[in-house]
Amino acid sequence: MVTKKEKMKTKVPLKLTLLAILLGFSIQAFSNFKNVNIMDDTKKEAIGLLVIMKAKPGKEEAVKNFLLGGLDLVNQEPLTVSWFAFQIDESTFGIYDTFDVEAGRQAHLKGEVASALLANAGELLENFDAKTAIQTINIVASKHKIGAQNNGLLVIMKAKEGMSKDVENFLYAGMQLVGDEPKTLSWYAIKIDESTYAIFDTFANDEGRDAHLTGKIAAALIENAPVILEGFETSAIQKIEILASK
Repeated sequence: MVTKKEKMKTKVPLKLTLLAILLGFSIQAFSNFKNVNIMDDTKKEAIGLLVIMKAKPGKEEAVKNFLLGGLDLVNQEPLTVSWFAFQIDESTFGIYDTFDVEAGRQAHLKGEVASALLANAGELLENFDAKTAIQTINIVASKHKIGAQNNGLLVIMKAKEGMSKDVENFLYAGMQLVGDEPKTLSWYAIKIDESTYAIFDTFANDEGRDAHLTGKIAAALIENAPVILEGFETSAIQKIEILASK
């Protein structure tokens, strides 16, 4: 996550500069803007967890039911700010949750949902290794609106060597475009490690998701991908179903 202590010495690629101009920023304003952790509402989310898991053959419905049952437990965790259980394809599932402070994340990792996941992984999940599957993340930027969150997108991307800050700059600038999308309910830009980033966003229905996919931020992503991302293909834009959320 970029902090105010990190001075703006990174050169902004031409396409990102053009994006900033389209958004109505001067280059100086863009440099100041990219170091702000943008929050569209009063939710305080700084860190999180991302867990991707694959069901064993024949266990898909059991994994889905397990995740649905986790919502009641998560609702009893006051320091878990947001929690999403989602399905990527017939056998691939995920959990994405957020916290304001590290104490909240650690409480969740020691709580009933995590304990139940580890206890049931051997029976339900294919080659699940908690050390690698449970990924700690930092939240770069986020926005929220009230509404039923049924559909979503998960996009995982890897920065080219030396381009990590440029990817973060792009995500900061893109946040302004997402702010103009009334049907995008939640939008998160997250940092998984020094070069790996992701976008996680939610919608009430296919109409909202399709509007986002044909909107300015998606177009900007495709346009900038060859410059700042390593081997990015449109297949990285994964449609997901939100099974449950807090």
